[in-house]
Parts: sequence; C-alpha cells; structure tokens
Amino acid sequence: MTFRIIQSLVFLFVINAPLHAEPFIQDQEPSAQNQEPSAKNQEPSAQQPEPSAQEDEITVNIGVLSYRGKEKAVQRWRATVDYLSQNIPGYNFVLVPLNLKEMAWAVEEDRVQFILTNPGHYVELESHFGISRIATMKSRRAGQISTRFGAVIITRASNHAIQNLDDLRGKSFMAVSPDAFGGFQMAWRELAEHDIDPFKDFSRLEFVGFPQDQIPIAVYDGRVDAATVRSETLVRMVESGWFELSDFRILNPQSISNLNIPLSTRLYPEWPFAKSKSASRELATKVTLALLAMPGDHPAASMSRTAGWTVPLDYSPVHDLMHSLKIGPYEMLRETSLAAIAKKYAVWLLAAATFIVLLLVLIAYVSRTNQRLRETDRHLRSEIQERKQSQAKLAEYKTSLEQRVIARTAELQLANDSLQKSQIALHQLVDITSAPGLSHDEKLAKLLETGREYYQSAVASISSLTGDEQRTCTISGQEDLVAGHAGPLNKDCIEQVIEQRDTPLDIPDLNLQDCAQPGCGCGQLNSYLATAVFVKGQPHCVLEIADTKKRHAPYTRWDHNILQVMAQWIGSEMEKQEAIEAKQRHQSELARVARMSAMGEMAAGLAHELNQPLTGAINYSSGCLRRLQQGNLEKDKLIQGLERTVEGATLAADIIRQLREFLQKGNTGKKRIALNEIVLSIVDLVSAEIKRHQAKVTLLLSEGLPGIQANAVQLEQVVLNFIRNGLDAMEHTQPANRELIIATEHQQGKIKLSVTDFGEGILSEAENKLFDAFYTTKPEGMGMGLSISRSIIEAHDGVISAHNTAEAGACFCFELPVSKEN
Repeated sequence: MTFRIIQSLVFLFVINAPLHAEPFIQDQEPSAQNQEPSAKNQEPSAQQPEPSAQEDEITVNIGVLSYRGKEKAVQRWRATVDYLSQNIPGYNFVLVPLNLKEMAWAVEEDRVQFILTNPGHYVELESHFGISRIATMKSRRAGQISTRFGAVIITRASNHAIQNLDDLRGKSFMAVSPDAFGGFQMAWRELAEHDIDPFKDFSRLEFVGFPQDQIPIAVYDGRVDAATVRSETLVRMVESGWFELSDFRILNPQSISNLNIPLSTRLYPEWPFAKSKSASRELATKVTLALLAMPGDHPAASMSRTAGWTVPLDYSPVHDLMHSLKIGPYEMLRETSLAAIAKKYAVWLLAAATFIVLLLVLIAYVSRTNQRLRETDRHLRSEIQERKQSQAKLAEYKTSLEQRVIARTAELQLANDSLQKSQIALHQLVDITSAPGLSHDEKLAKLLETGREYYQSAVASISSLTGDEQRTCTISGQEDLVAGHAGPLNKDCIEQVIEQRDTPLDIPDLNLQDCAQPGCGCGQLNSYLATAVFVKGQPHCVLEIADTKKRHAPYTRWDHNILQVMAQWIGSEMEKQEAIEAKQRHQSELARVARMSAMGEMAAGLAHELNQPLTGAINYSSGCLRRLQQGNLEKDKLIQGLERTVEGATLAADIIRQLREFLQKGNTGKKRIALNEIVLSIVDLVSAEIKRHQAKVTLLLSEGLPGIQANAVQLEQVVLNFIRNGLDAMEHTQPANRELIIATEHQQGKIKLSVTDFGEGILSEAENKLFDAFYTTKPEGMGMGLSISRSIIEAHDGVISAHNTAEAGACFCFELPVSKEN
C-alpha cells in the first residue's frame, strides 16, 4: 500500500513538471549558501579569474597549495599557468592559490579542475575525492635533476649527547608543522620506527612554520637540540655560506646511489599535478602532454624552481607513510571503539534518522493526498494527451539531432583514436626507457622498433653525423632499403633537420622535394620524417622514419610530438651511456694507478722474497757444478741438488708471475667468482710484506659461501687496500700483538668480508672523511686507496664501512649481494 502511494505521488510530480525544466536548472546560479565552504562559512580568498583573451575560450581553474602565502604561490606558478594557456588552444587557465582547508573545499565543490599540491595532501584528496595524478614535478639540486626528495634530521656536531635517533628522547625538537609532509611527517615516520613518539617523548616539540631556514639556524645557535627540514633546505643554506655541513651531525644517515646530499629519511615522489573527477580525459591528456613537453630550461620551469615535469610516479610510499602513522586517510585506524565510530559518523547517523522521520511524514502526506489524486485524474488524462503531442514533435527533433550527433561523433572518434594511439606509444616508450634489464643498444633497438610500428613505416634508423657525411648506425625494419648505410637526404636537408630543432622535417612525397640524395640507392623510399637528436645541447644524430609509400598529407601535431619525445629520450640514453663509460674509464685508470703505487710500496718485501729462492737455486747449482768439475758423479746427490735448484727457480718465477698478473690485469668485466679464493690469492701475494711487518694473519673463511657476480681484479684491490691499511695501523703495536683477522660470512643474501687489526683505531676527526678522495693520515700517502675501494664496492651494488673495535683496533668491511646464478 505504501509503495503505491509513493508511486502515485511521483507520477503526479512528473505530470506537473514543465517540459523544459532541465535547461532552467542548468541556468540557475548557485546560491550564496551553497557557495560557502562548510569549514569556514566563507569562500576561500583565491585569485579572481582573469577575463579570457577570447570569448569562446573555456576557463579552467588550477588550485595551487600556498604553503608560504598566496602572493608567493602566485609568483612561483604564474608562468606555468600561462604556459598551459599558450600551449593548449581554446582554454584559459587560471591560478587559484589555496591553503589546505580551502583546497579540500574547492575540490569537493568542484571549483577547481586541476590541483598542484604536496604528496601528503595529494594522498588525502585522492582518498576523499578521487583526484588522480597526471604528472610529477622534476626538481633541480646540485646540478642534478630528481623526481624524489627526502628530509634530514640534524643536531649540532658538538652535541655529543646525541649520536643517533634513540638519543633524542627527552630532548627538544623543532619542525615546520604537524601537517608539513617534508617538514615533519617524513622524520616522524623514522622516529616512530625507533619507538619514539614526538608528541610524548620529547621535552619540547616546537612547530615554527615557514620559512624552513629558521630551523637550521635554531639548531646552530643551540636554541633547540635537534630538528628536521627538507634536505635541499640544508644544502642550500650551506652553499649560501650560512654555516658548514660539518657543523651538524646527520642522524639516521641514508646512503643512496647517485645522490650526494645529506639524508635521514626515505625518498618520496615530488609534488604531483593532478586532475579532479570532473576534468575531462581529453583536457587532462592535453595538459599532461604540455607539461611533459616543457623543457627543463623553460622560463616557466625557472620561475617555479623546477626542471620541468615527468610521467606520474608511484605514490604508494606516501600511502605507506600515512598508514604507518595513522594520519590523513588512515586516521580512522586510531579510533576503533563503538563510541569513536559513533562520534566519527554522527552526521551520517543523524542524517539517516532524519531521513526515516521524513519518510514517515511523507507516507502520511501521501495518504492524505491520495484522495485528491483521484479527483485530479480526469485533468491529468487531458494533460497526458497534450504531452503525447509534444513528444511526437520532440521525436522529430530527436531524429534530426541524432544525425548531427552521429556526424560529430565520427569526427571526435578520429581525434580520439589518434590520441589513444599516442598514449599507447608513450606508455611503450616509458616501459622501454625504464626497463632495468635492457642494455643501451637494446633500448635503442626497441625504441626504433616502437617508432616504426607507430608510424607503420618500412624502416626506422638513427644516423650519426660525422663531418660532411651521414652514416646510419642503427636500423629497424627493412635494412636493404638503406643501401650503403647512408640516409636518403642530401646535406642541405640534413642541415634543415638540425636547424628546425622544435619541428620535425616531414616530407609526405620525396619525389616532390629537392632533398633526395643523388646516387644513394634509396629510390624505393617515397616518404620521410626526421628530427635531430641532441646530446649535451649539440646535434649528435638524426632519428629517421621512412616508407616506400607516399603520404597524402603530413603527420599530425600529435605524431610530431611523439617523434620529438622519442628523440629526447634517445638523446638522454646516449648522454647517460657516455657518462657511464667515462666513469668506468676513470675508475679503471685510478685502480691501475693505485695497483702500481701499492706494488711500488711493496717492492722491498718482494725483493727479499725473491732473493731467498734465487740464492738457494744459485748455491745448489754451484754445488752440482763443483761435483762435476771434481769428477764426483754421485747420481743421487746431483739429482737432489738439481731438484732443489728447480724448486727455488720455480718459486721465484711464481712470485714474479703473481706480481705481473696483478699489475697487468685490467677491467676484465664481471663474472661469477668465489670470495675466499680472492682472499687467499691476495694473502699469498703480500706474504712478504706481512713478514716484514712481523705480523700474523688469521683466516676465518666460512666454507660453502655462495658465489658473487663481480670483477675479480677490482675486489683483489679492495682486499689488498684493507690488508695494507691494517699493517700500517699496527706500526706502533708490539710485534707479539700484531695480528690481522680476515673473515668471510654469509648473512641474509649478502656476502660479508671484514679485516680487523689491533692498531691504534680510527681517529674521531677522520670518521666522516675516511673514504673521501685525497684524505690520508699517512705522511707519504695519496689518500686514494679507500676512496677507490668505496667506488668499486658501490659499483657492485655493495656497502663499505669502517669502525673501531672493542679491542682498541679497527675493522674494515664490505657486503656484496649473492649472485643470482646460485
């Protein structure tokens, strides 16, 4: 009965509703009450949208987190917003600076279409309102470009009471604010993993807000025991001369390859550029491509203090941080009791109760009006007839409208297909360039194959530029179409490709151009597309796409952009490969010099070691000769003397052979080796020097160690440096106590080697500089041995360290991963 009453009421509403109610609703302006944010009962003070340059442009609002004030946010990001307006026709992008609460309200009320905020705030908005990232900011620090950042926890170097995170209990601590991701929450996570609650375990926790510069100054002045800031803030202040990095002690230091800045926390992705749920996929794609195309030296990047934008990174590390701290979208994990749940969802429970009451009132009202409905039934039938007539006219209009929609849909489908094709190609390019298991040549080959498939061409190639010639060095597709490995264009056209750096050379029909290379044997090619590849700002080669078929028209702007992205990635891969090769050559040369230096210092001991077997061989030979001259031909004694002569000469030859092999070995590449064999070989090599130092060696080598993938010569050099440093350290130790303990062991997928001496130990002032280049405590030392050793171990994905032992000596050790072939 109740259902029929409600059905009758809804039917009455539909019959009485005006035919054109929808346009009227769309034209309504939102009320002032609806425009006000629930948190402050007033709309955020955002920058007012500027009138568009053209009336038909669509205004798009970009909400930017103004953590240092709205004026500074406008100064920093104005150029980036203008860059989007200039590069995406038909849209006028407007900058809207907002604080945290205003940003949440703007996203909830759909007042902004795109959002630029810090990683922690992004995760909250993603969880609550479903925004999604489309790009990640690239930052520039110390001449390097990075897409991740971290924080540093510092105390004064002179504060010996604080040596690690556990020493912070009962001390004062300073940070930016509880909501600051880089200014507090990163350090909070590291403290929590050491069972330190910053809100309970510190004697004083002080939040001072921005700018962050005041925090290192407070630590330096001694106004607070410890503090945390973004790593870039501390590095910038040190470079500006505020103080020296040695004035501070870095707590919980982190060592990350290719990152030479102080760090106490994990790395997290930089600020994301995200879209709201209401922003269309087409507009989001245009914004993404425009941001990815922004050069690192563009004025907009310089003004925003960035190095451009890259594809969106994985923000799961930020989720992990907030989940472990139970903040942001995981704050509900802090309260799980029935009372807490009721308190948290009180609004929803009240709304449900109100809805039930209203529903009961509605049922009563429907029951009362049911009788009136019967009385109006006669009038409704007449209105239904009139509505049918109107519907017939609407059907005619619908048919006409459908035809126009079909035509427009076909046009949009063509554009959408092109966009989807570009997106697939971009995903493939990202997968290739980010694949860790591919070599440099394999990446180039796969990039060319992807480009050839994208343009559906017969051949794709990379042609080097040497002098006046163009030589094809990498080809994908039909290699016979590129006869003699020469490109299809003449010198003038190649120069044109290089000159028009931002626009590819697109020739749909080579027969209609003057660029054909005479006599090059490329007559089968009829269409051509190329762009220059730049390495370190200089033209290095040409990326070419050619086909045997003619094209009716040039490629679209999207196709040109894909080619330029490929060229940029190829240039980056070549530049990276050159840097890797240069580093390997430099490291190999330093290693060779160090080996030569080590052998020079060991020359005296080796000479003594050679003198003994050679002297014995000479004496036995002389004895045999005298017997022969005296006519004493006792066969057994002559054979015994000659055998001793051969043994002495063989021993001397073995010593010389070991020395020659150690000095002449170069970069033999990585292979599967046994670490124990390396140790035994080096101990045998330096046995003379060990005797000269009146020391003894104790070997504690674990049996059955798994193999490691490494360069044997380089590991020999590291072990040699450890042994010789230990011998030098025991120079003032009593001879009876001079002992080196060399141990190997297998720990959790790692192979560890340690060399322990009983010398004077490591001086406190040398602890932080022990592995620095050219740092030495020896009067005649070069300071390169331990620096080269660190480079070798890190190149093998290992860790090197040194520390004093309880027995008044020092221990040098390294760890290397076990070979995957085990």
